[in-house]
Amino acid sequence: MKTPHILCLGGSATIDQIFYVDSVPAPSAKISANEFVVTGGGVAANAAVAVQRLGGAATYWGRVGQDSWGDQVLVMLAKEGVNIQHLRQLAGYRTKVATVLIDAHGERLVVSAQPQGYPDVIDWLPLQKVIEADAVLADTRWIGGAQVLLDKASEHGIPSVLDGDSGDAAVVKRLMHAATHPVLSEPMLVKLSGQALHDDAAIGQALRQCFGGRNAIVGVTLGAKGVYWFDGSGLNHAPSPKVAVVDTLAAGDTWHGALALGLAQGQALKDAIDYASRAAALKCTRRGGRLGIPTQEQLNDFHPVY
Repeated sequence: MKTPHILCLGGSATIDQIFYVDSVPAPSAKISANEFVVTGGGVAANAAVAVQRLGGAATYWGRVGQDSWGDQVLVMLAKEGVNIQHLRQLAGYRTKVATVLIDAHGERLVVSAQPQGYPDVIDWLPLQKVIEADAVLADTRWIGGAQVLLDKASEHGIPSVLDGDSGDAAVVKRLMHAATHPVLSEPMLVKLSGQALHDDAAIGQALRQCFGGRNAIVGVTLGAKGVYWFDGSGLNHAPSPKVAVVDTLAAGDTWHGALALGLAQGQALKDAIDYASRAAALKCTRRGGRLGIPTQEQLNDFHPVY
């Protein structure tokens, strides 16, 4: 059987410095961490790692700085088996580095040293290779790259997942309508729809407002409340597994990577969403951000309760 190939494009692959603390103090204090981890990060980069660990073949297109941090990003992704042939190091730019505090409840505070504005240049992307993918995935941190990837996938009838976790509302809406399977964060859906998601009716109305363009669905992930999506005719819901959360970092990235893999495998939509939710839930039980993304074998041994 052919291994499904997922092409992931991201705005920034990062180095995450993770500190595990009892609580995040305010307004000012010196605290000691219980544990310290350095690993890779970035929305689409983590999704690519999830694809690899879950049995797919991932290619990552993106940019990092030509610095020691960028060198580490490349090494970490290569060790996971991700194809990084077209991950470009840019001279004169700094790789994004994030410091993450994770408290005893698994919630996080993230402080990022931004990459100084990578140029939105796309002429080096080998777009002729998109046809080799069984699904594509993009985040909202490289607008030009995401737009051409989603357009090229549409030309070839390839399913496309957009991780709409943040960004300018007008830009995200344009990218959302260019994808077949955009799935938003709660804050992004609130920003786009202009309304609180206080019940199923409000969630349904918000998703209907966002549906359009090439969309097969528009969805939203709501953590422990599960996943909702609108498919052009009605509102659907899938619950999240109940787990003891220790670390939510990279859980959303895992979810989107697993969804893309499930679609590439030909899973029915509801099955692919459940697959993604189980993978993300299992990740939440494991520390280390990206390090906690599960393998397919570990997911097979996971028997969730809903």
